[in-house]
Amino acid sequence: MKRINKKWVLSISLMMATGVVLAGCSQETAKTQESISSSPANKADPYETLPKKVSISMFDRGQVSSDEGTYENNRWVKFIKEQSGIDVSIVPVPRNQAQDKLNVLVASQQAPDLIWEYDRTYIGKLITQGAVQPIDEYIEKYSTSYKKYLQENPHLKPYLTFDGKMYAVATERALDTVANHGIWIRKDWLDKLNLKAPTTMEELIEVAQAFKNKDPDGNGKSDTTPIVGSYSYTFEIFSAMNAAVNNQWYVEDGKMKYGATLDRFGDAIALEKQFYELGLVDKEFLTDKNSQRAQQLWATGKAGMYMGQWGMESSNKDLLKNIPDAKPIALEPVATKNGKNGLYQETPTFIYVAFNKEMKNPKAAVEYLDWIIEKGWKTLRYGQEGTHYKDVNGVPQTIDAEKNKKEVLYAGEYAVLRKETFKPSDLMVSAAQDPASQLIASLRANALEVAMKNKFRRDTPYQPNFNEINEIQASLRTFLEETRAKAATQGANFTAKWAIGEIRKEWQRLGGDKAEQLAQEWYDKNKANFK
Repeated sequence: MKRINKKWVLSISLMMATGVVLAGCSQETAKTQESISSSPANKADPYETLPKKVSISMFDRGQVSSDEGTYENNRWVKFIKEQSGIDVSIVPVPRNQAQDKLNVLVASQQAPDLIWEYDRTYIGKLITQGAVQPIDEYIEKYSTSYKKYLQENPHLKPYLTFDGKMYAVATERALDTVANHGIWIRKDWLDKLNLKAPTTMEELIEVAQAFKNKDPDGNGKSDTTPIVGSYSYTFEIFSAMNAAVNNQWYVEDGKMKYGATLDRFGDAIALEKQFYELGLVDKEFLTDKNSQRAQQLWATGKAGMYMGQWGMESSNKDLLKNIPDAKPIALEPVATKNGKNGLYQETPTFIYVAFNKEMKNPKAAVEYLDWIIEKGWKTLRYGQEGTHYKDVNGVPQTIDAEKNKKEVLYAGEYAVLRKETFKPSDLMVSAAQDPASQLIASLRANALEVAMKNKFRRDTPYQPNFNEINEIQASLRTFLEETRAKAATQGANFTAKWAIGEIRKEWQRLGGDKAEQLAQEWYDKNKANFK
C-alpha cells in the first residue's frame, strides 16, 4: 500500500474547506441578491406599465356653449390631455345636485377616479362609506410639485387628514373664494325714497317695506319685489346673521351643539316667516332651487335686494344692461337680536380632491395633479396669454370680457388645484379695461371688501367626522327644509317655536344625543390644536 503524502492531504483538505466556504459565500450572495431584487424598492412599480388614464368629476354649471363643445370634450380637455400627458376623462355632475349624483355613481361603482367637493364633510362621508382611500404613500412616492406645496403650506394638512391619514389634496383659497355669501341692494332705490342703507334687522324690514309699497322703480305699478334669492341662500343668510347655520357645530359654554337645534336657529326661522308673511320676499323663493327666478327679477330691475353670492358679476351685468341708471352696491350683514355676525365664508382650503378606492392608476392621478398645480391651473383659470389675457405686473388682465365668458369661464372648473394669491384691487387690473367691465370690477372689489369685513363665526376649523353624525345630518336635511317651509307659509299655527321644537324632536329621534357625545369627545380631544 502506497503511503499518502501528508502535505498533499492537507492541501486537498484546505481546498475542500475553501470550496465549502466559497460555496457558502456564493449561496449567501445569491440569497442577498434575491432579497434585494425582491425588496419593495426594487420591485417593478405595479402602476408603471398601466395606461396613464384618469377620470375626474366636475360641476356642470351649464356654462359651455354648443359651439365650444361639452364639458367632456372641448378645447380645454384637449389642452389638458396634450400638455399633461394623461388621458383625462371628465364626469360632469349638476352643481345643484352634485352630492346626490356622486352618491349614485359611488353606489353603482361608476364613480370617477378623482372625486372632488368644496365640502370637507362630504369627503368624510365618502371615507366612512369606504368609497375613497388614504393617499399619504402616493403623495410621498409619486409627487414632486404637490408634495413641495404641502411642505410650504403645512397648515393645510389637518384639513386633509382624517383619523391620522391623509385622504385628499387641496390648495389654499384665494381671498375671492374665501368670501362666499353676500347681500346686494339698489342704492338708486334708497336714494329715490330718501332711505339709508339698513344696519339693523328692524331697519332692513323698514327698507324692504318701502321697496314694496312706494314704487321705487317709478312705473306707477305695484310690481316690485323687495328681496330675492334662492331658497337656500336667503335662509342661510338669515341663519348666518344669527350665528346659527344649520349644518355647523357651535361651542356653547364649552359644549358642542348642532346649529339646527339652537334657539338662534329658531330666530332665523322666525325671520323667514315674518318676511314671507309681510310679502317682503318673492313668494316663489321656496321653489327657486337654482336662483333662476331671483336672477330674472334682479336683472329686469324688479328687485330691491338680492341675497346670494358676493360677486354677482353676470347678474349685475344683466341689470346694468337693462337698467343703465341702476346702482347696485354690496350691503353689510345687519345686526340681529343675536349680535352682528358675518355671512358665510369658506375655510382656508379650496377644493378637496379624493381618490376613489377602485382607482386603477393612482400614480397617473398624482402626476396629473402635479401638472395642474405646477403648470396647468393658470391657463385653465385665465386662458391663453395673448389671446385671453395679458400679464400686468403679475395679474392676468382680460383682453375681451365676452370672449372670456364664452371660451374661458367654464375652464376654471378643471383647475382643481391652484397656487393663487388675490387682493380686491386685482379685480380692477384683471378686468377688461372698457368702462362697462371696469364698473362691474369696481362693484365687485367693494363687495369683496364688504364680504370680508365681518368674520363668519366658525367655532371649530372643521367639523367632526363620524359615520353616526354624517348619517343624522343627511337624514335631517329634508326634514329641516320641510319644517321651515311649513313654518314660513302655513300661517299662525306653525310658529318658529313649533318648528324648532319639531326639529329638536327629530334630532333626538335620529340619535342626536349620541352625535353630541361623539362631537364633544372629538372637541375635547382636538381643541388644543385648534387655532
